[in-house]
Amino acid sequence: MTLIDKFLGACIRNIPSTEKVLYLTFDDGPHEHCTPKVLDFLSQHQTPATFFVVADVLQRNLSLGRSIVAHGHHIGNHSLDHQYHHYFRDDRHLIKWIGRAKDVIEQSLHVQTIGFRSPFGIRTPHLGMALRELQYPLIHWSQRFFDTQRGLPRHALTNRISQFRSGDILLLHDTHIKYHQSFFQGLEFLLLSAQKAGFSFKAIPDDFVRGNRRLPTAFLPSSVGTKGKTG
Repeated sequence: MTLIDKFLGACIRNIPSTEKVLYLTFDDGPHEHCTPKVLDFLSQHQTPATFFVVADVLQRNLSLGRSIVAHGHHIGNHSLDHQYHHYFRDDRHLIKWIGRAKDVIEQSLHVQTIGFRSPFGIRTPHLGMALRELQYPLIHWSQRFFDTQRGLPRHALTNRISQFRSGDILLLHDTHIKYHQSFFQGLEFLLLSAQKAGFSFKAIPDDFVRGNRRLPTAFLPSSVGTKGKTG
């Protein structure tokens, strides 16, 4: 654990593995136009993934959320509304914000979320305190591609793929309209190139949260008590 993690709380960016495995994740959806195409694409390539959904967005696209689950993908909590002003509030407010999103997502999709990914990747001491209280892991990423800003051009991927390491978590988004063609061309290149390099893809395991099955010691936030809340 880094000094920053000791101050802000534990954050999962890589999942240690003896296999050459990568974890593909999609944020901000489900999106009425892009998410169905992402699901079709992943099915064609037999690639499992993890979708960090926004609870308010899910409520507007509930059938798509259920389709994500039906395709066998895992679900993460990407907040109630994807608004950054919540970070300026105290840990009690953040507990309610995160917990409400967790309840909405899990009750709507009848699944357990694997953990929380903070909008914009923001971390604060109060967020760390809230997640410790909830006994809920913070799951970020080790590889990101800024695909919402420039799509997923092949030339931007070529060198990055050689930097992949086993257990890396890849951040993408299933909300593309502007860079739609570039995104799917790049996604196919990414999957095929990674597989050529000997990597396989998995969904992020669903056992990080106490109460799902177990919370691995390496990912247990410091100072979590045995009486912490679960949602």
